[in-house]
Amino acid sequence: MALRASKVTRKGQVTIPIEVREKLNIQEGDTIFFEEREDHIAIVRPQDLVERTSGVLKEYAKNFEGELPSRDEIWIGIAKERGTIE
Repeated sequence: MALRASKVTRKGQVTIPIEVREKLNIQEGDTIFFEEREDHIAIVRPQDLVERTSGVLKEYAKNFEGELPSRDEIWIGIAKERGTIE
């Protein structure tokens, strides 16, 4: 894909060129991420981020003994760690 340019508005907004939106299947209302890399910023779709990070806890889960905590137990643990509940 060729290099595309877009100006930044006063509000910090940019228009993603149509060719880029079509290639990445970015639709109105989609959330996108801007990933800082060494010498540039990349636009990343949430699906790509999920695919790249999926399985990162696989090894942990494999070595985990006992019953895995429920989603509610995890959120309660996070809230306690943040000090929002006792």
